[in-house]
Amino acid sequence: MSKVAEFSGIKEFIFSAPLYAKFKLASDLEDVKRLYSRTKTKIDAHCPYCHRASTFVLHGGHIPAGDPWNNVSERISFDSFSVECARNERHKLFFWFLISRLVIEKIGQHPSLADIANDESGAYRTILSKQDGSEFHRAIGLAAHGVGIGSYVYLRRIFERLISKRFDESKHAESWKIEDFEPLRMDEKIDFLKNHLPTFLVEHKRIYGILSLGVRELEEEECIGFLTS
Repeated sequence: MSKVAEFSGIKEFIFSAPLYAKFKLASDLEDVKRLYSRTKTKIDAHCPYCHRASTFVLHGGHIPAGDPWNNVSERISFDSFSVECARNERHKLFFWFLISRLVIEKIGQHPSLADIANDESGAYRTILSKQDGSEFHRAIGLAAHGVGIGSYVYLRRIFERLISKRFDESKHAESWKIEDFEPLRMDEKIDFLKNHLPTFLVEHKRIYGILSLGVRELEEEECIGFLTS
């Protein structure tokens, strides 16, 4: 049986947690209060309907009369909540979950996590080739369903093609030779191209190593952890 991770917050549960992943809620019940509208909660996140960053207001579920709050730590129930975009009250995201003695499991949502993530990443896909954009879409979809290793395979392929493309675009102007470039390790290729790559990529060249490690050695949960951190 896989270990139940600690609940890391409502925002992460909504926008990062895949379906059927289980999380242990804290015994102080603060997050439980948010889930059941005992505490007002606002969340800054991407709205897939506005296609931009927004603030959401959480509308939690309600515990029926006869289910005392002082026994909520023992509650076993299928419940739901929604979040509403502050920009447009018709923009709502819906979530269904199972709670069982402070262990929570997301069992459904609309729109899907993949739909939200793909809308948020739309700006990145506009600068990718058709093939890279398609594989980026697949990578996000796999990650949204908890398939971290498969997502890493696509992301690594995209990474490799981006580096090769940047070399091809600049090789004539820089008088580079393919035989000097091809034998290099990926971190060396990034150093080789550092004046032709985004600063972020040069400063975080270990990303490729993480992707490769994920394909070879990391567990699904570890891969997803890197993707959502």
